[in-house]
This record gives sequence, structure tokens and C-alpha cells, in this order.
Amino acid sequence: MKVLYVPLDERPCNYRYPQFLSELAEGVELIAPPREYMGRMKKPSNIDEIWRWIFENIRDCSYAILSVDALIYGNIVNSRIHYKTIEECSKYLEYFGKLKQINRNVEIHAFNLVARVAAYDSDAEDPFYWKDYGYKIWRYCYLTDKIGRGEGTKEEIGELDAVKEEIPQEYLRDFLDRRKVNLFVNQKCLELVKEGLIDFLVIPKDDCAEYGFAAMDQHLISRRIKELRIMDRVMVYPGADEVGSVLFARVFNKHKGYVPRVYIRYSSTLGPTIIPKYEDRPLNESIKHQIISAGGIVAGSAEESDLLLAVHSPGTRTLEAIEQYSESFRFSSYSNYSNAEELIKYAIYYSEKYGKPFAVADVAFCNGADDHFMMMAVKNKLFDRLCAYAGWNTSQNTIGSVLAHGVLCSYYKGFADDPEKYDASMRLLLRAIITDWLMQSKGTFRLTKLKDNYPDLNPYSLGEYSALAAKKVKDLLIELIQEELGGKFNGRRIELTELSFPWDRFFEIDLELKLEKC
Repeated sequence: MKVLYVPLDERPCNYRYPQFLSELAEGVELIAPPREYMGRMKKPSNIDEIWRWIFENIRDCSYAILSVDALIYGNIVNSRIHYKTIEECSKYLEYFGKLKQINRNVEIHAFNLVARVAAYDSDAEDPFYWKDYGYKIWRYCYLTDKIGRGEGTKEEIGELDAVKEEIPQEYLRDFLDRRKVNLFVNQKCLELVKEGLIDFLVIPKDDCAEYGFAAMDQHLISRRIKELRIMDRVMVYPGADEVGSVLFARVFNKHKGYVPRVYIRYSSTLGPTIIPKYEDRPLNESIKHQIISAGGIVAGSAEESDLLLAVHSPGTRTLEAIEQYSESFRFSSYSNYSNAEELIKYAIYYSEKYGKPFAVADVAFCNGADDHFMMMAVKNKLFDRLCAYAGWNTSQNTIGSVLAHGVLCSYYKGFADDPEKYDASMRLLLRAIITDWLMQSKGTFRLTKLKDNYPDLNPYSLGEYSALAAKKVKDLLIELIQEELGGKFNGRRIELTELSFPWDRFFEIDLELKLEKC
């Protein structure tokens, strides 16, 4: 089984993680374009070079997993800032037909984002005017949709007029023109599915909300899906950076004829019904989409399942991970609506009673792990039994990535009969624990204190401080590994060998790990 993969961008979550997964799969080869083709943040990938690479390499592939955004705009960030015309986009979309001409047996599993509208003032990943008008544009979109549905109040109708007046018309026009192009691409991909040029399509809603232009676009997309009668081959749900991994799990399962049965257990009563931050629907509905997208099915009971997905869910609403360390954070109010201890105890019970693997999705907070939950996990020796973990960025980024790893573990029965694959799986698990807990959660909080010593340091654009920051972060992580994990994992000593910042910002790192015999 050979899989051709074009990631959304060059960050580890998109470029490396599916490759890590492929290394766990017996008899599977995943190939991706050379990293130098992939661009970096606002610098788009070399689109023409990547297409040439695809044409040269797809002939003997069974499957292709393709990011439409990378192949048309250059990457995720350029899907938000590009100046491409419909004619330019159409040229690249026509190339999908050539793929089936070269290899009529290849199955193409593609994904194409509904572009986000970020609800804050920063131009780090958005057009230059977002630093001054980002939130206002988001609010304009939110109110436009809500009022358009007939659900706006008199006050909101007045606010919409005021907000629109405050946004320079040339910026609003630029934003709206780009969304027209992006929606055209979304719609055209549906036609490619109808024509059989794309076999399966995911349309992830990047950083979305209940109201807004993403919701308006989804309405049009859903209507078109119904018109084309392709409901069985297209899925629309929140997500972005996890989709490459989910689709890898999907093609793996399809190739193996495996339909993983996933049993879901939550740490909070309201958890399944809560709409997470940056998303547009109840958590449980998105999780069902992720499981189906990965080629699985939701199990009705533990007995009939192949994998337990233990979801550490919010009690009442999603907070940012950094908020749990503030003096104003009320742990009692937060914990009264959630029972992390019961989830941990149940996961251990499930493992012992059924002899099946379990994975933990830590989505109580956004952008980092729940520190209290993770310390409890250490106390209860949960990591000795755990097969997969994630607790980063949005809820669906976490769910999709942990599900993809967990599904492979379930197929191979925890890699019990393959020490080499087991070690690789443990390194992937440890990587997530370090990046999502020790770095994105605990580390980010501790690193905020550096501002006092380095007032010019911008955590979202390190610049001249990059080398210094890499050393500080590496030293801090070594300290935290010793402090929280005793310097060991799975009975072996942890060695952190390399660390870098893919997008020159603190909260996202790439690293290399070794597990050495003590």
C-alpha cells in the first residue's frame, strides 16, 4: 500500500504526524513532497513544483490524500490572504482530472477548508488589516448571518450598521472578494466528487462559530451536496490541522478492511452537549463526524468496542489552557461539573477488563492540556496503559489526531507483538504529552515570565530571540520532564535531543526524542 500525501502546510502537525502514523503501519509507505517545496507560514508553497511531483509519483499509488488549499493557494495561511482569481484556481482544479488519467485506480481523499474568520486583532496569520480590524470584521460576519436568519435583536441590527461603518470599505471588499473565490473552490470540489475525480472529500470548518460567514458558506455547500446527491462521499465538520492524520487512518482502515468500533466516555455530564470554543456544534456531534471520517463507527457499549475514546470534556464551557493558572481561576467551580478521576479509573478498568487499548482526548481547555488531569494521570499510572493522547489547539484538532493514533493501536492490539512498532508508538504518545501538556500548557504559562527580562520579545514572532528562546524552552522542558515524569517514560530515560519553532512562535514546537534504557 503506497499513499501519496500533500499536507496542508509544513508544520509538524500536518507534515510529520501522518508520517509518524505511517511508520506504525505494516506494509504501508507514505510519500510527501520535499519539505523545501512546502513554503512557510505566509510564504506559499511552490504549487507548480508540488503538482509536478504529484504527476511523477502518483502512478503506483493506491491512495492519495490531498490538501486542496495547499494545491491551490499554497497552504492554510495563504487560503486567507491570497489574491488568486477564479480563473487561476480553475486551472489547478482541472489537474485533478489528470490524476485519474495517470492512475485510474488511485483513490483520492481530499480536504478543502471553509476559510476561517478569526475573532481577534492580529495579522500574524491573516491579511495585514486584521491587526486593526480583525475583530470588527468577525463581528460584522457574525451579525450579518444572525440578522439574515431573522434572529438578530434591535440592538444587534444597530450594531451591524455601526460596525460596517468602522471598517474601511477597501478592506471589507478585499475580504469579501477572497471569500467568493474560496467558496467557488469549495463548490467546484463538490463537482469533482460528483464526476468521480475525488473519491472522498472532507470540508473542515476552520475556527468557526454558530453564526458567521463559515456558517453561511456551509449552508450553500450543504445545499449543493444534496443537489448532487453525494452525501455519502462528503463530510463537513469543524477542524483543520488534524485532517491529514484522520484521512490516513481512513485509507489504512479501508485497505485493511477494518471498521474500528469506538466507545466514547466523557468526564462531564454536560460534556457531549457543550459547543467548544472555535466550533459550531455540540462536542459529541463533531466526535461522531471524526470517527466516521476515519472509517470507524461509534460503538454502543464497551463490550462491542475495539477502542475506548476517553474524552476529558469541559464542565460547562471551554476555557483557554492558560486561564487555569491565573489567580482568578476557580478550580472548585470548574471541577464541580466534571469528574476527571472517574474517567481515569474507568479507562484503567476498561483496559483490564476487556484487554483493549484506550486513547485520551483532553479537551477540557483549548490550546493546551488540563494540568490537574495530567497530574492525576501520572498519579494513577495512566500513561503505563495509555495508547494515544492529545490536548492541543481546538477540540477537533485534538480529537482527530488522537483518534488516528488510537485506531492504529486498536488494529495492531497495542503493538504487543512488535517491540519496534511499540517503541515508535510510545515515542509518538510521549511527544504529545510533552508538546500538549509540558509545553503548550505548563510551559507557556512559565514562559510568560520571560517578558519581564525581555520586554521586546514577541512570543508570536521571535525573530532575533529565536535561538535564545529555543535554548530556554529546551531547558524548561528538560526540567518539566524531570519534575512531572521523573525523567522517565515507560521505564526508560527520556532524552530531548532537538527543538525548534516551525513558525517562529513559542506555543508551537518541533522536537526529537529518544527513549534510552536506564
